[in-house]
Amino acid sequence: MINTKAVLAELVGTFTLVFFIVMSIIVYVVVLKNDSPTGALVGIALVHGVALLSLVYAIGPVSGCHLNPAVTIALTAIKKIKPADAVAYIIVQIIGATIASFLAASILPQGSAVKFGLTLPSANIGNSQAVAILVEIVLTFFLMMSIMGGAVSPKAPPGASGLTIGLTLAGAIFIGAPLSGASLNPARTVGPALVSGVFDAHIIYWIGPIVGALIAAFLYKYAIMEKER
Repeated sequence: MINTKAVLAELVGTFTLVFFIVMSIIVYVVVLKNDSPTGALVGIALVHGVALLSLVYAIGPVSGCHLNPAVTIALTAIKKIKPADAVAYIIVQIIGATIASFLAASILPQGSAVKFGLTLPSANIGNSQAVAILVEIVLTFFLMMSIMGGAVSPKAPPGASGLTIGLTLAGAIFIGAPLSGASLNPARTVGPALVSGVFDAHIIYWIGPIVGALIAAFLYKYAIMEKER
């Protein structure tokens, strides 16, 4: 039987996370017309990290706070979540992200100037899809490692999961946003893509995060984490 409370938590949690992400990009880049790319990046990265940090503590005890199809797929692969629950998680994650993106677009339609926060390979990497997918793999690997060490491991420090995972995401945004957009989350890219109608290089933001999360999950479980009793 599917855990309906957990599925609802994933829907609300993914909606919240993506809404904060999309709104932060529109506000800092378009509304405030921040002349300093660095200044905008700081604000956007902090919003990513703080939003995820808060959600880990708020819904982590209910659903595990995946909020990300790549995380759900990786945890399913190492048998930390049942396949039926995983399918339900992924469906509502995409729904939540889509609702959040359309809501952000209705509040700030000028967000079309930045495609409502859509992630795309940037000119800083020559718009290279190959480099972008590598960036997504590496940064999602780091994020998944923080999830494994901060929340999944039986030796995870009590109460540290939100801080560990949130700070890792913020750090990944600082590095990856100017390169690939630092999605690290297929649902986070699907929402803005549907709103903007732009699906250029879209597959990057599925393959990269899923591959990175799988590598981290298997590495941590079988090479780092002690066998569970």
